[in-house]
Amino acid sequence: MKRVLGAALAVVGVMLAGSAGAMTLVGQTPCVTVPVSGMESQAQLAQTLGAQGYDHVVLSAVVPSLTNPHPELNASETASPGTTPVRDGWNGVAEKNGQTVQVYVTGL
Repeated sequence: MKRVLGAALAVVGVMLAGSAGAMTLVGQTPCVTVPVSGMESQAQLAQTLGAQGYDHVVLSAVVPSLTNPHPELNASETASPGTTPVRDGWNGVAEKNGQTVQVYVTGL
């Protein structure tokens, strides 16, 4: 009985280890890094991304956190791109060729 239980636990362990590795590969979200200088608002960032072929650009006034992991889904946090300053790091999400990417800014 102990051998059977041990073997079953070993099989489950291997399955979990394999799925964890797969989740790491699948769970990585692509990102686009936009080097900016002199850009002041997220509206300008959205125009820049649009010129690079991105659409469905949703930029957020706040960064993700454990309590708010997807601020880009909250309309009140994405309502004012014209007055929301661009910040160094994560600013939102966009799509290109049907793929959603995270939008990061560098160079501020």
